[in-house]
Amino acid sequence: MKLKKVTALIMATVVAACAMAGCGKKEEGADSANTEKESATQEGSVDSSGEEEKEEAAAPEKIVFPLEETMEFTSFSMMNGDFTLDTNLVMQTSMENANINITFDSVAPIDLVEKRNLILASGEYPDMLYKAQLGGNDLAKYGAQGILIPLEDLIRQHAPNLSAVLDERDAWQYLESEDGHIYALPEIGNPFPSITTFWINKKWMDQCGLEEPKNFDELYHVLKTFKEEDANGNGDPDDEIPLVCNDGACPPTKLIAYEAFGYDYDTGTALIDGELTYMPLTDEYKEFIRFLVKLYQEGLMDKNSFTQEYEQQHAIGQANDVMGAFFDSSPVLTVGNERYKDYIALTPFQEGTFPISTGITPASLSITDACERPDVLIAWADQFYSEEGGILAIMGIEGETYSVNEDGTWDWIVGNGYGDDVGTVRANATIQGAANHPSIWPAYYDNMNPEADPAGVYGTAETNKVTAMGKPALPSMKYSEEETKTIATIRADISDYSTQYVAQVITGELDLDESWDEYVSTLEAMEIEELVGVYRAAYDRAVSK
Repeated sequence: MKLKKVTALIMATVVAACAMAGCGKKEEGADSANTEKESATQEGSVDSSGEEEKEEAAAPEKIVFPLEETMEFTSFSMMNGDFTLDTNLVMQTSMENANINITFDSVAPIDLVEKRNLILASGEYPDMLYKAQLGGNDLAKYGAQGILIPLEDLIRQHAPNLSAVLDERDAWQYLESEDGHIYALPEIGNPFPSITTFWINKKWMDQCGLEEPKNFDELYHVLKTFKEEDANGNGDPDDEIPLVCNDGACPPTKLIAYEAFGYDYDTGTALIDGELTYMPLTDEYKEFIRFLVKLYQEGLMDKNSFTQEYEQQHAIGQANDVMGAFFDSSPVLTVGNERYKDYIALTPFQEGTFPISTGITPASLSITDACERPDVLIAWADQFYSEEGGILAIMGIEGETYSVNEDGTWDWIVGNGYGDDVGTVRANATIQGAANHPSIWPAYYDNMNPEADPAGVYGTAETNKVTAMGKPALPSMKYSEEETKTIATIRADISDYSTQYVAQVITGELDLDESWDEYVSTLEAMEIEELVGVYRAAYDRAVSK
């Protein structure tokens, strides 16, 4: 695949796609409509008040890049690491090719939410918010206030690349707010596990003559063998830690993803026998916790799993070959470059139940009612939803940030003025990273030279194995403003209490059977049924569409 002059191809694609979509300048559209109207009237075949005239009158204006005259826009945006978007290579290139200029008010991630909300509340806000991390509740709130404008018609009229992808993936629903409007463009990637990947030591399994576990009983047997048979072979039978978790994003309860039902970690629910069920109240959950109690009491789970931070997990994994299994987005992060290939992503125990994301993430670009030409911004952003535009957004420019090899693979270019390491090049010269961005991940990205980032390539391949066996646990569920308030009021306290209770039971501070009824009663007193009622109502609306 040859990718030279990719930016020119992108703009040609945008122009051609807009033309195919029936776009035309207002003046040209009016002349065409008048000519056809006169001809039809002379022939007596079309009534001047008919549907054909209405459709022609509604024809969108054709956006042709580069524009004849430079258009100015303003944006509030999160920085790409240490770099602002106004100096970004890809951003500069895309603006020059379109003949638009965007003045970016760029802020550091730590200040983003506070400054964003202050600007929106002030009434003095920019034309668009770009990589500003607006959540679903934010979109619904500012959309209802009229600060953010609906984008669905603009997408249909001026974003043929994005429209085609959304149609192909049946993904419009994932962008809609409860009122049915779309207030933000998405980042579109491949589906991936919605729960942090679980890695298990394949090298140890091979040394102990073990097969990859296919259920919880077999997982227990593997972890127990790790503990008892000097799995790392260093002569010390007591230094192995079969399972390491942490108090941050990776508690042991995430193993519930391997149960024979699709568990939605965000809501704590699963669809069981056709009914949306809150799992932490069920007998199935109780028995799952009993399994974790067994692991902890028999020394198969690190005793610090409920107190240590994520960074401490890394310190353990990278210091010595003592770790049997753990959660992380990639094994190299926990165990380092020397041992990451010792680990495989644990294959789901059954097909079609492991929860995965759709790969469609909204809230990357929103347009405010201050913008006079939102159609231009939408057409400009649409370039990044083609394969060529995705390459530009994610990889940058051939010869500047990446090079294509004779075998069709590609490598990052470092030390070329955009950074001396890949992370700096991505932040300085592409629009990926730091926050969700409006583009599609190109298929060509997977052609990266394995030697350029071997750990990343390996981790992605293993994670894809898990993804291929899963499916989204729930449909896209939307909440009204009142429902959103109910969730915010109830969920945090319930989640904190349930997490604390599970930790107390697993560590032996509470007995599971003796404390279970009181735990259930406490959740009920905390209005768990009202929360579940909101989830069920949203689920019923989603499946009825």
